[in-house]
Amino acid sequence: MAQQLLIVVLVAAAYTAFGALSSLVAYAPTDAWTVWLASGVVLGLLLSLRRARWAAVLGGGFVGATAFAFNLGSAALEAVGYGAIEVLASGAAALLVSRLAALPLRFHAVRDLGALILAGAVPLALVGAVLAAAWQLAAGGTGFGTTLRVWFISNFIGTLLVAPVIISWAQFRVRRSGGMTMPAFTSGAVACALFLGTLWLLFSGSVAQRFGGSVGAALTYLPIVFMSLVAVLWGARGATLAGFVGALIAMVCTAQGNGPFAGVEGFLGEAQLEVEAYALAIALLGLLIAVLGAAQRQAAHVAREWQTRFEAAIGAHRLLAYEWDPASDRMLVTGDTLQLLGVAPERIAMLADWLALVAAVERDGVAARFDERVRGRGEADTLRYALRGSAGATQAATDEARAIRDHDGALHRIVGIVRVTAGPVESSA
Repeated sequence: MAQQLLIVVLVAAAYTAFGALSSLVAYAPTDAWTVWLASGVVLGLLLSLRRARWAAVLGGGFVGATAFAFNLGSAALEAVGYGAIEVLASGAAALLVSRLAALPLRFHAVRDLGALILAGAVPLALVGAVLAAAWQLAAGGTGFGTTLRVWFISNFIGTLLVAPVIISWAQFRVRRSGGMTMPAFTSGAVACALFLGTLWLLFSGSVAQRFGGSVGAALTYLPIVFMSLVAVLWGARGATLAGFVGALIAMVCTAQGNGPFAGVEGFLGEAQLEVEAYALAIALLGLLIAVLGAAQRQAAHVAREWQTRFEAAIGAHRLLAYEWDPASDRMLVTGDTLQLLGVAPERIAMLADWLALVAAVERDGVAARFDERVRGRGEADTLRYALRGSAGATQAATDEARAIRDHDGALHRIVGIVRVTAGPVESSA
């Protein structure tokens, strides 16, 4: 109970802090803020923690949203309504994400990122916008359409700037070894400094006076390059953190009337919304690159584990595995050939290298059987013959192979398993 209460307090404090941060950047003359980051805190925590913690997180979101609205001058009932909107929107979004991806969410696949965007941020922003606009209308306010539009856009963007940071860093654990190498950390730090530095250079002053002409607008693409490097070198944690800090730089400077988006009436209609969309595009690109990299590393890790288990299994039973490509005559042998045959695996690169290990009297017969296997349709072909051992003496080999064909019937490979045993040889070549 005490732990749940602590979560409520911490979430409420975090919600209030991100709400205050939003208030420093922009405010619209409606019940919707042009920049709203607090909802990303609640959704990020819901997707990072076990279901047993959800009630406490939602409770903290309710308290934070209610207190924040009350402090802004809303009536008590109106403030409670905004707290309820936060709970309903965030809870519904978390439930939808849980249907598409395993929780706690991990950015190990594009599916996780897609679930966060489509089942998380979009429903949260849409449900919140509809309820907030209806609540504002019921309270006697005006501007239903403006509230609906601004609430949806700002909540969608703010959620995707904050929630990935929380999700990524909720998985962080201090380890003595096995983490990022120092060269990768240093290179990532340089890329991050260049990313934030170029954003500051672009947004901290008037681009027309600083660069002249359309040069400033053209340079808005430069941070994308450095964000890509950050994502490759630092992964999801670095990309999300750098993206969030970069977004704050761009939004704060734009709110002060600086940067290429200041005073621009663009597609979204507000300079703050325009710069938020720009920052979000960069942040999501970096996160996508990091997710793709994580997926590749995960696949390589799984492949190495399978390889280790396979090699251990065949080694324990004196087995060898091979793949032969009849078109190129190349052969790949897996197993402890050095101990069993006295030859390193890389020395057996062609079928002729394998046949050279077969007893001379059986070599032609074994070669003929390999040629016959090319015409196979996937059935097993078992062959027994004598192989040269590591000590020079012959030993028995039982070779079972199959022809593997593609979907169009074309031969792909001949694959086989060879069991090497000491003792008399029963040839079937």
